[in-house]
Amino acid sequence: MLAPLKSLLSNVSMYVALQKAVGADRLRYRCLDELALRDGDTVIDVGCGPAYYFDRLPKVTYFGFDTSERYIAHAKARYGSERASFSTEIFGEQHLGVLPPANAVLLLGLLHHLSDEDSRHLLRVASQALAPGGRVISVDTCFAPGQNRISRWMSDNDRGEFVREPAAFEALARESFADVSGEVVDTATRVPSAHWMMRMTSPVHVAAA
Repeated sequence: MLAPLKSLLSNVSMYVALQKAVGADRLRYRCLDELALRDGDTVIDVGCGPAYYFDRLPKVTYFGFDTSERYIAHAKARYGSERASFSTEIFGEQHLGVLPPANAVLLLGLLHHLSDEDSRHLLRVASQALAPGGRVISVDTCFAPGQNRISRWMSDNDRGEFVREPAAFEALARESFADVSGEVVDTATRVPSAHWMMRMTSPVHVAAA
């Protein structure tokens, strides 16, 4: 079941259409609203995909990262050049001190695709990439108390191999951030599903030298 779906979602138009059909775009818009970004802010978007929500951003300095060459090619063609920078590189320590400090780091629909080890690493690097007062926000499919059968099925069958309970996501975040809060969002999409939206501030790690 998953192989045909992954093949389908590699098509940018189909991916964006499905996101909007099920209402997943609403989750991303809600995250952007939470950040209340302003003109002049610097944003690092890890796992940006085709960045179909870019037009909802104010005039920010934007750096998008994704491992899909198709998604990045689409994003570059539509939003690149002077408006934004897109890369198929994996965001990591090599970008610290090269990119400007970020007012916001977006991890939208990403952590439930990463192992605990990889999530720890990414969250640590994200904490080091922030400007003073900067924020990280994530949203991921989760297992939540009280899920109905359809919602639970959606979590069980998500493309992500590391769907977790909220407490597990939060525990990973608290290794890199002193201030972590979150909530289960189960009304944003058009199909029953549970997502954990998490806000992270106050890094506990000293920036890499």
